[in-house]
Amino acid sequence: MFDHAYGSYMKHAYPADELMPLSCRGRVRGMEPSRGDVDDALGKFSLTLIDTLDTLVVLNKLDEFEDAVRKVVLDVRLDNDVVVSVFETNIRVLGGLLGGHIMADMLKAQSVRLQWYKGELLHLARDLGYRLLPAFNTTSGLPYPRVNLRYGVLSPNSRTGTELDTCTACAGTMILEFAALSRLTQETVFEDTARRALDVLWEKRQKGNDLVGTVINIHNGDWVRRDSGVGAGIDSYYEYLMKAYILLGDDTYLERFNAHYVAIMKYISQPPLLLNVHMHNPTISIRSWMDSLLAFFPGLQVLRGDLKPAIETHEMLYQVTKQHKFLPEAFTSDFAVYWAQHPLRPEFAESTYFLYKATRDPYYLQVGKSIVESLNEYARVACGFAAVQDVRTGRHEDRMDSFFLAEMFKYLYLLFSEKRDLPLDIDDYIFTTEAHLLPLSLATARPPCPRNMTMFRRGHGEEIFTRSCPSTQTLFPNNPTFTRTIRDAHKQLLQPGAERLALFRGIEFPLHDTRMEPLEILKNMGLTLLPLGDRSVQLTGIRHKVKGSLVLSEPYQACAAISNWKEVQGKMALAQRGECMFATKARNLQEAGASGVIFIDNAEGSCSEEMVLFQMVGDGSTGNIVIPLVFLFQKEGQVLLDALSQHRNVDVLLATKPMFLGEEKTDQPLSASQLHEAATEIRTTMVTSAPDQA
Repeated sequence: MFDHAYGSYMKHAYPADELMPLSCRGRVRGMEPSRGDVDDALGKFSLTLIDTLDTLVVLNKLDEFEDAVRKVVLDVRLDNDVVVSVFETNIRVLGGLLGGHIMADMLKAQSVRLQWYKGELLHLARDLGYRLLPAFNTTSGLPYPRVNLRYGVLSPNSRTGTELDTCTACAGTMILEFAALSRLTQETVFEDTARRALDVLWEKRQKGNDLVGTVINIHNGDWVRRDSGVGAGIDSYYEYLMKAYILLGDDTYLERFNAHYVAIMKYISQPPLLLNVHMHNPTISIRSWMDSLLAFFPGLQVLRGDLKPAIETHEMLYQVTKQHKFLPEAFTSDFAVYWAQHPLRPEFAESTYFLYKATRDPYYLQVGKSIVESLNEYARVACGFAAVQDVRTGRHEDRMDSFFLAEMFKYLYLLFSEKRDLPLDIDDYIFTTEAHLLPLSLATARPPCPRNMTMFRRGHGEEIFTRSCPSTQTLFPNNPTFTRTIRDAHKQLLQPGAERLALFRGIEFPLHDTRMEPLEILKNMGLTLLPLGDRSVQLTGIRHKVKGSLVLSEPYQACAAISNWKEVQGKMALAQRGECMFATKARNLQEAGASGVIFIDNAEGSCSEEMVLFQMVGDGSTGNIVIPLVFLFQKEGQVLLDALSQHRNVDVLLATKPMFLGEEKTDQPLSASQLHEAATEIRTTMVTSAPDQA
């Protein structure tokens, strides 16, 4: 599998950043249509080649590793006029260079390979570290989300520096790479800078419950999105607190992690589920779905020694993968597809590896086997492995992210290998969030930073393993009964229950279920489902009509102040999805005076016939958004864009009309097709004037 994917990349993509496995060519920034913020990981620095370096060593492909190191040293340049994600560049490129340097140094010391190597990868890593540092030049010390590799952030040529917000994980996932760089170069600025960002996040936590939000203002430290979970936007912040303690030996990180962990287990963990809550009112669950990035969390729980909830959540995730072949990008609390994409994420394989290593239960080898079989059957293509755009149809996307080679293959190979098969002792290293290997010996490379004044409440939530690393060999010696008992207790939750009604192909609920959550979801979408006395159902939406002339927002993604606000006033604004939340775009356009907003998907080729519909996620304060909002997939949105390019004026009417479903009296629940047919009757009416005469 790895030879097929890596060979395809080297054959078709070098020196590109990533492989396009359907097109059989490399993706180079600026030479392909923009994919929005997905492209923020690409910097014209041979991303996949760097991200894969230490994977080659783990797989004992030492000739290929030496060849790859030579290619990086000879050909990779970092002085590129490209705006990149600080977070992605840190974990993939800086982490990849450090992992590659550590492996090269190890092989050289063993006189196995690379006798010519003189630390060139570390020199590149140092260069990159200094190119990322300008992002931290903020009042708070939290980093800008993007940086220009050549011009930094605030230079007139940088094309960045206007951002106000960043995600918690983006700011809190720097310490492992930056500390390793400091300790390898003896230049403390990197570790100190990453530490200050973590200090800010700790200080800004909700002190009554130790929860953090998802998005924070980088200048004043105010929370922008107050939903709190362990998935996207927060995930690796928690991971890096725990792993920073393991790697660096500083108790401060452990104390902070333990405080957060107690809060997670009290408010967020509802075994086997991991739900999002409001950080200021954690008794309220604010969404009915989970995202796939939380699949890393059972592995982190293994590191802490908390196996029972790790086994429970992992089993839930496994049942979801069996139902849908892969873990969908998001899925509902009753395990239906919410977002249907699967970009070959490795987090589920990661947790599977950690659980097998902790328990030695062969069950997890079977789980790993199922991952391999699904990849070969449903993702393997002629030139590598293609991301799955829709797990229900199997439709592929022309994309193979670098993390697929950096993480997925590494964890799967380690899952099935024995220690004697490896060219290194894997227990002497810790994995970064991108699965790069950093040696535990770094703890003694220099004294830790001066102790931060973390006020940790002794005895608050402390358990038997709070301040130790328990020996699983002692606790659970070859006893698969332990894990099986826990798994079996939760399997009944995953069995099909009452007949379910598929609504809009994305939200499912039993028609006769008395829970109100799905109805609340519809309400948030601007729709109301009213049962009538004759067994029919009326679907109603907004009761008024909103009409306005179309105008393109500037900037098109509307994540910053609207520069063409004079044209937008009283008009229907068109804005593109991506880079920031829908709520942020809506507020910016509402403040500019727009009468309504139509968002157009940034995923090329997306259309309502093949994609799942979804709701706008609130950020904890969406009540002040009063203008109507409409989302169109790319295919439908292109109709409006084409009309706007051909006509001087294009007016749109946003309106809904009542529709009656199931008018025949029957005791049977309404079918999915009936509701979907009704949903498609909610129309956007377009009226155009005469074409321009130019």
